[in-house]
Amino acid sequence: MSLHRPTFGKLIRFTVLSCWGLLSSGAPAQTADAQRTKNTAGFALVKPQAWSNSDQASVLEFLTFTDHSGYVEFRTAKIPNYQVATAKIVKLVVYPDGPQFLTTVEQRTALQKIIDEFAALSEKFPAAASQLNKAAAPLKADVAKYDSGNVKDGGQWLLRSTYYKQKATALADLLRPELISAPRIKEIDLDSNQYFLGLQDLAKADSSAQSVVDNIRALYASLVRKVDREELLIQLNAPTITFDQASDLMKKLKTLQPREDARVNLYVQSWDTAVAGASKLTKQITDTQTQFEGAMPGPEDYGKVPAISPELSTSLGSLADATKAFRSGSPPQAIRVPLQLADAMLACGEKFPGLARQVQAREFLDAKVLLDPLTNQADIIGPKTSKALAELQKKLNGDIEKFQSLRNEAKMLAENDKIEAALKKYQQAYAIIPSKDVAAQIDALKKQ
Repeated sequence: MSLHRPTFGKLIRFTVLSCWGLLSSGAPAQTADAQRTKNTAGFALVKPQAWSNSDQASVLEFLTFTDHSGYVEFRTAKIPNYQVATAKIVKLVVYPDGPQFLTTVEQRTALQKIIDEFAALSEKFPAAASQLNKAAAPLKADVAKYDSGNVKDGGQWLLRSTYYKQKATALADLLRPELISAPRIKEIDLDSNQYFLGLQDLAKADSSAQSVVDNIRALYASLVRKVDREELLIQLNAPTITFDQASDLMKKLKTLQPREDARVNLYVQSWDTAVAGASKLTKQITDTQTQFEGAMPGPEDYGKVPAISPELSTSLGSLADATKAFRSGSPPQAIRVPLQLADAMLACGEKFPGLARQVQAREFLDAKVLLDPLTNQADIIGPKTSKALAELQKKLNGDIEKFQSLRNEAKMLAENDKIEAALKKYQQAYAIIPSKDVAAQIDALKKQ
């Protein structure tokens, strides 16, 4: 028999086949190629006669032999065709070549078995001790080389760690793209994967392969984490998710090594920044709301445009900067901040000065256009702001209605040639709203 290369088939399991065998029977067995010359050197223990005792056998070294029916023909260094009857041959031993592969404990054990067989034969047949020691010498050298931490692969000696690391790396190179391209990585059971089982076997044979096993397991874990992160991001971006739900999902996301993915890591950083900023901004908004509500006029001043104090103006300016900065960070939508309230206060704070100028100038029609949208914002800000703007709107609507009524009466009187009465009505309307159109009508009537 011969030592064969370890096979890496589909299962990639490290297996060991048998080592050399000795032709230790009385004569070679008859086979289909019995008449063929065996170009293998060795020796035979040959008795003087077929009936002689085995301990009378002498050593016959040969270069090749041919197995014939009833006899064996040897080629020796001196005789090209020395024939010996099969019955006279006690042992025929073929000198084994050194193994081409000696990589596992099992192979080393098989090799030692052959050495032990040679030793046993030496004791049984002292006449052949020299030849058996010669045959065993290269095998013993291989065993010693193996025991010193080396392996033989295809006839080449390598450090054991180098050999197993190379084999493990080759297996990993087959497994890695399979894992990376798997459409559903979480459905793959790594511990039952054929390539991975082979890697584990190599690691059991030599610890140098363990780092490769660990790297593959780490790759698999990272691929699973990637899928888990993507699933969590989808849930986090659901339009109906609450802040509490998102917070629980974020805790899970942070356990999945988000730094492995730049996009996910950016999302986590954005979340943390937004959460910290949201708490601070929410307090700023509610504080400004309290200040804003406190600035609203009481019942005695209903109908007046609320005044924006310098302190409130400063607070609104700071709030405008803060909301702008918060939005520029593109915070996750699950983070809830009363930005609508902030926008309402900023809109009112921006429009109140202009509204006050229009009211003071009795430009009530233009003031109404500016005020009407602000009443919706006031409802968001709070009850005091809502009441103040509602009363202002009521007053403006009353003044506008009275102005329009006087103007219409004046027009009818003028059409009926009641000039003095029409002029009086126009002057009363102008006193409410100094309209250019009304002023023109007054000038026209005075000229009549």
